[in-house]
Order: sequence, then structure tokens, then C-alpha cells
Amino acid sequence: MQHIRPSTHICLLLLGTCLLLPANWGHAATQPFSSDVLSYNLRLGSQGFDGNYQFTTNKINIESARHLLRMGSDIVKLRLHPKPDKQSTYSTLVEAANNYPEYTRILDMPFRHYFFWTGSALKDGDWWKRGPHAEHEKETYTEMYELTKNMLTRYNNSGKKFYFGNWEGDWLLMGTGNTPEKRNPTQEAIEGMTAWLNARQSGVDDATRDTPHQNVAVFFYVEINRVRDAMRTQTACTNRLVNTVLPRIKNLDYVSYSSYDAQSLNDAEFVKTMNYIEAHICTNKNSKLSGKRLFIGEYGFGSKTPEEQLEPTRTYMMRALRWGVPFMLFWQVYNNEPNRHFCLVDEQGADTPCFLLHADSLVRARREVAHFKEKLGRLPTDHEYTAILLNILEQQANNPHFQTRIPPQKTVK
Repeated sequence: MQHIRPSTHICLLLLGTCLLLPANWGHAATQPFSSDVLSYNLRLGSQGFDGNYQFTTNKINIESARHLLRMGSDIVKLRLHPKPDKQSTYSTLVEAANNYPEYTRILDMPFRHYFFWTGSALKDGDWWKRGPHAEHEKETYTEMYELTKNMLTRYNNSGKKFYFGNWEGDWLLMGTGNTPEKRNPTQEAIEGMTAWLNARQSGVDDATRDTPHQNVAVFFYVEINRVRDAMRTQTACTNRLVNTVLPRIKNLDYVSYSSYDAQSLNDAEFVKTMNYIEAHICTNKNSKLSGKRLFIGEYGFGSKTPEEQLEPTRTYMMRALRWGVPFMLFWQVYNNEPNRHFCLVDEQGADTPCFLLHADSLVRARREVAHFKEKLGRLPTDHEYTAILLNILEQQANNPHFQTRIPPQKTVK
């Protein structure tokens, strides 16, 4: 079996200094740090879904996960489904999570934050599109209860956090298409999705309450993606998940924003958009979950070349971090769209400028967190860490020696 081979080194010119970083430096750099520094959330990550290429005999998501570890991230986002491939069919999500080799290998990797598009093993997983249904709601609740119980038990005292949620919810709610501005979802779908998501959240909450555990956590999130539609004032088609369903998920943990409709906004409009979403999140969990509960679940500038993506990516990262997002997930490790460049690693197996942007930011951020604790005897607050990470990104942006393209370093053999 072939494995990803770390490149010999990546040369980054930062602040006039040539810093030689081994390709596996994401692990090596963490070794001297205390456990609380290692577990500190650095916020930057990415995701591995089916790409257009791969380089080893491993499953593609195994490759993607290894690239993320090599990048220095402890965050990964992937799919959890009872039918993960054509050969495998599991009767429950628990059975798939515990037995499908791709899942078990990634779950055993040293990630701390796992985000999942969480499917369903129910015979009628799309029941909610026809409206609420008491029996199906109970089945949905039980499915999430058992999955949560399993993860809390199986990974007890691991330091891992699991976030179960959905793919872009507005497309689920009203269907995909090229004219969303001319469509509203049906009232049956709105009511059904509300019941479905509340059942899922309740399953997570009740299993967390009932299952003995420590140093492990499970959360639920709802992903939205057509927020700007809801904010329009000159069209009748403004019913979206954010304003019709989201406020009715009474105990929701987190909201993921697949934020392509916000990437071209100026600072003021971006803040307005994020505030609009936050205003529609029920506050019942505010006392249990500190900080912001809205994160960027997807973003990317794949219509641009890898070189052209560097500056808009950094600018967007800084904009979202200033607002206070707890996570920022780049789309994605391997490109999955024809004639696009949504990737951290390109078709030749070379690291893109955005990979290097993340890698440099993460290793420096971890060091700064350690230095902060050494100096003040405590970890940074969210606000203090935001200032640290923004300073790192600003230094990169203002440094004429930061290379926008490193000569290709093959990461696989």
C-alpha cells in the first residue's frame, strides 16, 4: 500500500527569515507543547469529500485527512453515511462509524474536531419534505441518540469533539437549481424540516445527558447557504432556512454557513449578514456554549487559479475571524469540480499557496498560544486569540517576501 510521502522541506520567507519546515511539521511542531495548548482551538481547517484525483491506493478521504494533519490542522470535515460506498451497506450509522475502515482510520487519527454531513439509515430519510410525521420524528431522534451515545462511549476521555449536521440546508429545503431567487420552499417542507432538525438535536442532547462521559463531546449543527436571499427587500422569494426554520430549532448547538453568497461582500455587508444569521439563532444554549455559535462551514475561490486565490482567501479569513467565528473551513483538500481549483493540494500533488497560508498560520498560532501561556500563566481568551491570528495573517499580507507560489513539492510517491 502506498502512503503519502512528506516532502523534504517547504521554504517560507517570513519577515525576512527563511524558515525550513518539514512537510510533517504539523506533528513535529506540537510535541513540546502542553496538553491544553495542543487542544486549543486554532479555528482553521478544511474538509475531504470526493475529489477528481488521488495519488495512493488508500481511500481518497484518508489521503485528504493526512494532508490536513500535515498542514497542522486538528479539524476535519467529511461525510458519515450508512452506505459509504457501493460495496458497503450498514444497517445503522453506529454500525458504519464503528466498522467502515475509512471512518475508523480517520476517527483514530489525532484530530480533535470532527464535522460530519450526517446521513440516515432510515428507510425514508427524506420524510420531512412532506411535513411533520410523529413516527418518523421518533425514529430520527433514536438514530441520533444512539449515534451520540456510541461516540461518547467509544471515544470517552479522548479529547475529541464531534459535530453532526447536514449539507447545505437551503438546497435540501427548496431543491437545487439556477433560479433560487424565483422560488420559495413549500410550507410542508418548512414544517417538516423544523420537526426533523429538532428531533436530531433532541437526540444529541438527551444522549449527552444520559451517557456517562468525560473529555469528549458531541454537538449538532444546521448548515445554511442562501442567507442573502432572505435579506432581499425587493422580491417575494425570501423564505429560506435562516428565517423560516432556524429560529424554531429551540436548543440548537451551532450553525454552519456555507458562505459563497457572502464572499464578495464588503466588510460592512459581511458583518450585517453574520449578524442577521446570529439574530435568528435561538439563545437557549448561550449559557452552555460560550462564544459564537456560528461558523464558516464552506468557503473558497475555486474559479480563480491557485495563485490568484491567496489574497482573497486571506482577506476573507481575516474578515470572518474579526467577526468571531469559532471555525473556518476551506473547501477543500482535493478539487471536485471540472475546470475549477477548489483545492489545497493540486492535480500534480503539489501544495497550493492556500495550503501554505494555512500551514504557516497554524504552526505560528500554536507557538503564539504556547508563548502566551508561558508569559501570562493562562490560555488566550477568544478575543485575545483572534488578535494573535489576525496579526499573523497581517504579517503575511504585508511581507513582500512571502512567496505566493512555492516550487512544486510532491507530497506523494
